[in-house]
Amino acid sequence: MLKEYLLRQGSGTGRWGHGMPGVQICRFSLPEPEQEPLRSVPMCGAPLQFEALFCMTGRLTVRALQGASCMVEAPGIFLLSDSSALRSCQCSGNLGGVLIAVDAKAAKESLVTVCSTLGMRLDTRIVKEKMTARNGCMALCGTPWTQSFFETVRYLSEQEQERYCVFKSVELLYLLCTEVSESDESFSGSGCPVSHSLLEVKAYIQTHLSDKLTIAFLCKQFSLSPTFLKEGFRRAYGMPIHSFLVQQRLRRAQALIRTTRMPIQQIAQAVGYEGMSQFNTAFKREYGMTPGQYRKMSETATLRPF
Repeated sequence: MLKEYLLRQGSGTGRWGHGMPGVQICRFSLPEPEQEPLRSVPMCGAPLQFEALFCMTGRLTVRALQGASCMVEAPGIFLLSDSSALRSCQCSGNLGGVLIAVDAKAAKESLVTVCSTLGMRLDTRIVKEKMTARNGCMALCGTPWTQSFFETVRYLSEQEQERYCVFKSVELLYLLCTEVSESDESFSGSGCPVSHSLLEVKAYIQTHLSDKLTIAFLCKQFSLSPTFLKEGFRRAYGMPIHSFLVQQRLRRAQALIRTTRMPIQQIAQAVGYEGMSQFNTAFKREYGMTPGQYRKMSETATLRPF
């Protein structure tokens, strides 16, 4: 997989670190275009492995055994879960960025903690099934999600970028999980069956917090009636959809204040607040202090990624 590929290039190409238990981070740059086979990683009996490449320069192209190819170029994101179906990778244009390598077994407790904080539920085995259907890899370029990511990350220091990439990698795994977990047997935390469409709405909200989200927009986006959306969401998740949106925005803001040095005004915009007054009021109502006070309190402790 890409982790092993980078390790074979030598210590001069990347700087490795740990984001949290079971998660490794590598900021790297490959100055010379090169091509060599990806190492095949046996999946039978092996821990679940996921890698997310946040490509900031250059291009990466991988080719499957049956001839299909998948390409990502800056600014873009490449996900990999199994290199056994791939034949080779080709790097060009000074490939560089941040690689997040997740050992799902070793990172299980960390993933549960992060997902709980963000109000998400992650099943890595479902993610594996989704990735297997795509030959173990997929590229994300030019989507609203990736555009929002790269717009935010450019304001961060290198260390903050790495933490943010860990955070967004978990979000990507959650997105994949929700894409394949909607079934008649899907349940909310209250034990009520959740329809396919409501799961999609919930996942969309959690990954588009910077957007202007209204009932009218969500109804049009998912072809739902306002009554079904509002009443169905409340029954499934135990709160009105607007309350859920506010909760998720404030949780995301709290995490960004604690783990990055982004200006608070930019954080407010990143989670969907157009004005600082509204953001300050909502944050203080939820956490009993202003965003600035929360940042000062956080700075008194040793910062951890999550």
